[in-house]
Amino acid sequence: MGYLASLKNLLGKRGESYDAYMANPALEQYHFIGKDIVTFHTLFWPAMLHFSGRKTPNSVFVHGFLTVNNGEKMSKSRGTGLDPLKYLSLGMNPEWLRYYLAAKLSARNEDIDFNAEDFMARVNSDLIGKFVNIASRSAGFIAKRFGGQLGAVSADGQALLATLQAATPSIAAFYDEREYAKALREIMLLTDKVNSYVDQNKPWDLAKQEGQDVRLHDVCSTCIEAFRLLSLQLKPVLPALAAQVEAFLNVAPFTFAQAQQLLGAGHSINAYQHLMQRVTPEQLDALFEPPALVEEKVIPGGEEIAPTISIDDFAKVDLRIAQIVNCEPVEGSVKLLRLTLDVGEGRTRNVFSGIASMYKPEDLIGQLTVMVANLAPRKMKFGVSEGMVLAASHADDKTDAGIYVLHPWPGAKPGMRIH
Repeated sequence: MGYLASLKNLLGKRGESYDAYMANPALEQYHFIGKDIVTFHTLFWPAMLHFSGRKTPNSVFVHGFLTVNNGEKMSKSRGTGLDPLKYLSLGMNPEWLRYYLAAKLSARNEDIDFNAEDFMARVNSDLIGKFVNIASRSAGFIAKRFGGQLGAVSADGQALLATLQAATPSIAAFYDEREYAKALREIMLLTDKVNSYVDQNKPWDLAKQEGQDVRLHDVCSTCIEAFRLLSLQLKPVLPALAAQVEAFLNVAPFTFAQAQQLLGAGHSINAYQHLMQRVTPEQLDALFEPPALVEEKVIPGGEEIAPTISIDDFAKVDLRIAQIVNCEPVEGSVKLLRLTLDVGEGRTRNVFSGIASMYKPEDLIGQLTVMVANLAPRKMKFGVSEGMVLAASHADDKTDAGIYVLHPWPGAKPGMRIH
C-alpha cells in the first residue's frame, strides 16, 4: 500500500484531494515494473485493488533489467553498477541518462545495457552534435542581424517543416505504445534532415555575402522553427531541456497539438544560451571508479566482544564440569529439556535448558558438559533451575536450531573447576 500512500502524500503537498483524484474517471492508471515481480503486480496487486474497491491499472508495462558495460549484472556487493546518486554528485546531466535509456527501451520485456563508451558517443553525437547544434548555428544570426525576430520561410523550408509536422502524430503514437526507441530513432532521422538543410545552405557563409540577408533570415528562421518541432517531439524524454527551449523561444509549454502551427514571421525569440554540455571521459571514469576498499570489521559469532573485565571479575563465575545423569523433555514446553546434573557434590542438580530443538534427551545422558555452578537458583513455571548449562550460538541465527552445548575433552571429571 506504500504506492498509494506515496501518491496520497504527493497530492497532499499539492493541496489536492486524494479521493477526488482517484475517483476521476478521466485519469488512467499505468504501472511500470521490473520483470522479476510480474506475478505480484499482474495478479495479486490488481486483485487487492479490485476487491478493496479501488481503481485497477489500465495497463502494466514490464521492463527487463539494466546491465552495465557489456552485460554485467548490477551488484552492490561487487561494487558494479550505475549509481544514480553518484551520477548526480558528479554533475552529470540527468537528461543524458534519460535519453540514452529511452533510446534503447521498447514495449518488449528485454534487458538493456548501459555501455559507457556508447553512452558518451550517443549523447554527444545525437543531443549535442545533431540536435542542439541546430539552434546554436542559427540563433545568433537571428539576434544580431534581425533583432531577434523570425522571418518568412520559403518553399524549401516549408517542405522541411511539413515533413517534421507530418511525423509528429506517429512519434506521439510510439510514446503511447511505450516504443521509446522507435520514437527517438524517428526524431533523429528528422534531425539529420534538418542538419542536411543547414549544411546545404550554410548560414555562416550566407552571413558573409552581400545581398543575402533575406535568404539568411529565411534559412535561420527555418532552423529555429525546425528546432522547436524537434524539441516538442523530444519533450517526453527531455522535459528539463524542453523547458529551457520554451524559455528561449518565448513560447507556452509544448504539446503535441502545437506541432501543426508554426511560430511564424515576426515572432520574437530570446537570446540563445548554451543548452547542454558534452559528456567527458573524465566524468565516466569517475562514475565507474571502483569504490575504495574498506576494511571489513569481523564480528565473531555475530556480536561484539563484551567489555574488558579483570581476572577478579572472571573468578566470581564458578564454572564446573557436570555429568548429565538424566535428561527428559519438559511437558508444556517445546524448547526446554530438564537436565539432572552431577557436579561432584554428592547430590544432583535440576537445570532447565532451551536446547530441545538440537538434542534428543537420550543422546545427552552420560555426557559431560560445563555449567555455571554459583548462579542463583531461578524459580520457573516447570520447577527450580539450579544453574546454567553453557551453550554456543551465532547472534544472527534467529532460530533455535543452531545451539551447541559445550562438551569437555575426555578425562575431565564432574566437579572439576574451569580456571
